[in-house]
Amino acid sequence: MSDNEDKITQLEMRVDLLVRTQVDFQQEITSIRREISRLRGASRREGDTLASAVRNDAHAEKPADAVPVPEPVPSPRERVETDDRGTMHSPAPTFGYSYAAAGESEKSAFESRVADYTANARADLEKFIGENLISKIGIIILIIGVGIGVKYSIDNELISPLARIIVGYGFGFGLVGLAIKLKRKYHNFSAALISGGMAIMYFVTYFAFSLYELIPQSSAFALMGMFTVFTVAAAVFYSRQVIAHIGLVGAYAVPFLLSSDSGNYLMLFSYMAVVNSGILAIALKKQWTPVFYTASAFTWLIFFGWFISRYSGEHLYLALTFVGIFTAIFFATKLVHASMNDSTDDEDLAGVVGTALIFYGFAYAIGNNVTAPLHDPWVFFAFLAIFSAVFLAVSVGWFGRVIVYVVFVATWFTYGVWFSRFYDEAGNLPAALVFAIVFFVMFYGFALADRLIYKRSSAIENAGIILTSSFLFYGFGYLLVDGQTALQNYLGLFTAAHAGLHLIIAGAVSRVRRDAIDVVQVLTILILTFASIAVPVQFDGNFVTMIWAAEAVFLFWMGRRNAIPIFEHYSLPMMVLAVASLTVDWSETAARLSPQSFNMPLANGDLIGALVVAAAFVGIYKLGQVYAGSALPADVAHWLGVAAAGIAVAIVYNAFRIEIFNYFYMRGLSADGSSAYALHGDLAGLNFIWQLVYTMGFLGVIAGVNLVRVRSRLLAAVNVLLASVPLLIYSTAGMLALFFLRDTYLIAGGSYMNIGVRYVLYAAAGVLLFAIHRYRLSDLLPDSVSQGVKDRTFEGVLVSVVFITASCELLHLMVQFDIPDGGKLGLSILWGVYALGLIAIGIAQSKKHLRIAAIILLAVTLVKLFFYDAADLDTIPKTILFVTLGITLLITSFLYNKYKEIIFGSGPMRADERLEDL
Repeated sequence: MSDNEDKITQLEMRVDLLVRTQVDFQQEITSIRREISRLRGASRREGDTLASAVRNDAHAEKPADAVPVPEPVPSPRERVETDDRGTMHSPAPTFGYSYAAAGESEKSAFESRVADYTANARADLEKFIGENLISKIGIIILIIGVGIGVKYSIDNELISPLARIIVGYGFGFGLVGLAIKLKRKYHNFSAALISGGMAIMYFVTYFAFSLYELIPQSSAFALMGMFTVFTVAAAVFYSRQVIAHIGLVGAYAVPFLLSSDSGNYLMLFSYMAVVNSGILAIALKKQWTPVFYTASAFTWLIFFGWFISRYSGEHLYLALTFVGIFTAIFFATKLVHASMNDSTDDEDLAGVVGTALIFYGFAYAIGNNVTAPLHDPWVFFAFLAIFSAVFLAVSVGWFGRVIVYVVFVATWFTYGVWFSRFYDEAGNLPAALVFAIVFFVMFYGFALADRLIYKRSSAIENAGIILTSSFLFYGFGYLLVDGQTALQNYLGLFTAAHAGLHLIIAGAVSRVRRDAIDVVQVLTILILTFASIAVPVQFDGNFVTMIWAAEAVFLFWMGRRNAIPIFEHYSLPMMVLAVASLTVDWSETAARLSPQSFNMPLANGDLIGALVVAAAFVGIYKLGQVYAGSALPADVAHWLGVAAAGIAVAIVYNAFRIEIFNYFYMRGLSADGSSAYALHGDLAGLNFIWQLVYTMGFLGVIAGVNLVRVRSRLLAAVNVLLASVPLLIYSTAGMLALFFLRDTYLIAGGSYMNIGVRYVLYAAAGVLLFAIHRYRLSDLLPDSVSQGVKDRTFEGVLVSVVFITASCELLHLMVQFDIPDGGKLGLSILWGVYALGLIAIGIAQSKKHLRIAAIILLAVTLVKLFFYDAADLDTIPKTILFVTLGITLLITSFLYNKYKEIIFGSGPMRADERLEDL
């Protein structure tokens, strides 16, 4: 019955709460209605008064003997109540609860039920504090109190060391015994007691060994091991992770608490492996993920601390062994966990990927340790290969493709870094070759099996692993063979053998799985690649570049024309390889330049190879326009075509620029190649100027082609942006280079080219400025930029370039003709005249920005005049300078006064009139 009463009480409280809510709503509605009635004003009040008078008259006319008829009782919906001001409003519905009639009694019942709820909540909080929190705080305080008491006894020598240890153990065992006795009735309190008891026994054992030396290290180790086992068992028994964490912390603290600096790392790591096995077995049984991460964090942090502080070459086998053991424990834990749940969640995947990354991080550190170089690559790479194979074989079924990518990248990266830093042709050739083959076979075979047998990977993923593995293996193999003088003549055969291998695999796949078209297509790409470069590899690197470029075009054409996506997709890597190979060719040519290896200008392998690659990219661009249907997304296909055209243009530009550089560089070398190019200042300057001339001319030609034929808005924007770079260089470094060339000509008697080249440079700058001018007048530049902004920007560039060119040219001429004071007299007069010209043009064409620029230039000229020019000039030059600038300023002022109405807005004036007056 008591249970029914409690339920009835709870239900009544819920009903009361709902009713109270409804009452609150009705009271709000009533308040709004009252306000509406008040605002209606006198008309409503007059109507109410008139109705009252009519009712009074009706009552007065009733006969005295009339039988009174009872008035009908209105329903709650029809009742009208009158407030103090006479305003009528409807009362709130009662819903069966007469709050007004019941008065305070019902209200008190409601409040009492709310109070009951509050009391229950407080009771729950009190229960948590009393049963859980206080017990834990009490254990901590108890341990602190025991420690204080023990310290006091020690300080005052009240008890002997042995007695202290016995008392400590007795207290700890007493807490454990009391916890076991109270477990049935007081589970939480018992768990807190047993946690405190085990913590006390850990510390007492440590004091007995370290402080008082009452027990040997082995006995202390055994005791703490027993305490750990008991703590873990208690955690399972009580089903409390906190107890497991206490045992875990104690277990990992034991080796350090009991350490005697013996350097016995084998014992340390063996102990950690045993602890991990037990703890993680419990974590699996109870599925306690925090325990897994705690154990993993402690283990790897301890190992990392040892590695960075104590590791040396003699610890190789120890480090590999325990990295493998720890990885196996943590990896197997997550694998078994996923198997038990028959699924994989993000937490399991994170644990596996984290463990794999830590494993490869330590493997990389061990294999590429500068302070302790790897002295046994056989053992190390065998260890790496075994774990990589296990990761691939075991985990991909549970944890997806991400683990495959981690293993693939980490394995090849570790091998590649070791190869580049520590590979020794004399001692490491067999190991390097064997494990390059092992890694290639492992990933190549895995990709084929995963696609053909298990059918888990997509065509793109499968092709990516096969192609990347093949090219990596070929690259390392090429370096290994090329490093052996006796084998260098067999590089072509080595390349052909790769093509033969893929041909055999393709034949086998087509027989076993006729539907595996994508795999056969990928292998066909490899066959074509290695077969096409086998002969060129034997002779000249330029042929490799040209073959790869031709193959990129062929694959792209096959993919687009025959709608074979895999061919189109993997024409992209061939494009990248062609460009990369061309870059290598250029760098190798620059490195081997000497009089003995002189390349004939415009008739050498580098230029021809570059033009072939450029033609290939133009072909890809044209094919993209002819065959519109692409396996790539539309936006990607569009930008691929744009990129191909841009790369072609960039290759052509750089190819001829390199020809210019090589020509002047070779001229700067003496017959024996001992003279440095930098010592020939005139050749270095001419090299720079001619490259700048070529760059501006090239951009001018591109602009002309675009304006007349191509009509590309994108090319126009890029063209204008790129044109700003050589113009900036022209205005700064270009003028400085002309200065040095002039000095070389005047001082050392250099070639007339030192003087004449500047006029070629001026003409190139003029061509580029004219191209920008034509762009400004066309409709190719972005519409988002207004025409006014385009005009002002171009005029600003033009005025600046002309100003810098005129100033530098004046200085060149005055020095060349031995006219003194060029930097003072000449520049100041030129600047004043130039400013006057800008003002005249600004007035004639109503261009305020030119007038403002001229005024700023005049101000700078005046400052220069008074603070620099007038200091050392003779009387006559100073007079000429001041008179010239004075006249310039007067003319400027006259122009402003004459045309002030035009300048400042009183009325327009025709351009022909303004020019005629000027």
